[in-house]
Amino acid sequence: MCMSASAAAASPASLQNATSGFQLLSSVQGAETTVAVTMNALLVSLENFAIVLGKEAVIFLIVIGVLLHFSRLGTLLGKRLIEGGVIIGVFVLFIVPYLAVAYC
Repeated sequence: MCMSASAAAASPASLQNATSGFQLLSSVQGAETTVAVTMNALLVSLENFAIVLGKEAVIFLIVIGVLLHFSRLGTLLGKRLIEGGVIIGVFVLFIVPYLAVAYC
């Protein structure tokens, strides 16, 4: 994802040139950089998790909808679940990746 590029920019290599008088400041900046890199990795993994969860929800909606519709237990509910699964599937497949790129 595009958030991983900012993790490389936040590398602690530039903090090695600090003078001995600023050791406390250097250690605080190092800790801040570590937290920033960790949070960036967390956000990237959450973004991937949301896409995977959306795809699995689509499969679940369509399967339950087909079972309800063709078993005649809930014809209208099954039809609505199938329609909702298709709409969410199109959204997850085509719109979410472009939103992730536009966000960065």
